[in-house]
Amino acid sequence: MKQDIINSFNRIALLEDKWDHNQHYEKLLLKEIKNGDGVALDLGCGTGEFTQKLSRKVKRVYGIDIAPIMIKEAEKRHKTNNITYSVKDFDSLNEDVKYDYIISIATFHHLNLDTVLPKIKRLLNKNGVLIVLDLYERKGLIDRILDCIAVPMDLILKRIKIGKIKVNTEEIDAWEEHSHIDNYMTYNKLKKVYNKYLSKEIKVRRLLFWRYLMVYRQK
Repeated sequence: MKQDIINSFNRIALLEDKWDHNQHYEKLLLKEIKNGDGVALDLGCGTGEFTQKLSRKVKRVYGIDIAPIMIKEAEKRHKTNNITYSVKDFDSLNEDVKYDYIISIATFHHLNLDTVLPKIKRLLNKNGVLIVLDLYERKGLIDRILDCIAVPMDLILKRIKIGKIKVNTEEIDAWEEHSHIDNYMTYNKLKKVYNKYLSKEIKVRRLLFWRYLMVYRQK
């Protein structure tokens, strides 16, 4: 299973950078960064597009990804002096290094939260912050209402941000292949897991475009 994830992300890494729903919400994540002298971990950094933006807000960023080609592309496209990229599985990450921020975009649904969340608590400094932007399974009335709004808004935003939508067969095929390894939880199930391992004081909310935002501050 893990090798399937690596293979899929290696293929996606070769696609060109373009606007997507993750980028649409990046400002929400960056607003949570208050400590300019902080050290951050970008978990599942991909090609480094967000990692580079994060590097302007903190002293040092470590970007890790399980896919070697992702890291290779990140080094080419989004390298700065205060970013260190490395091919690394979060499960094998050294716990001797602590972080003021751990940020993850569209990666948590590939992870086992029962083991990841306790480890994240051990990796965070006092007052450290975990920020997660990820996808979830839409289910129930609230999510159906959001979908009714999101679909037409998505078409409008894509036209504004990307222009005329061109059919890219490789991109379509790569994401179609990737969809078979996605494993989403419902919003309510996610809240229960976060409450169990982190705190009932977490901030978590649904976002319009098939995503949620979760913020946890370690005491």
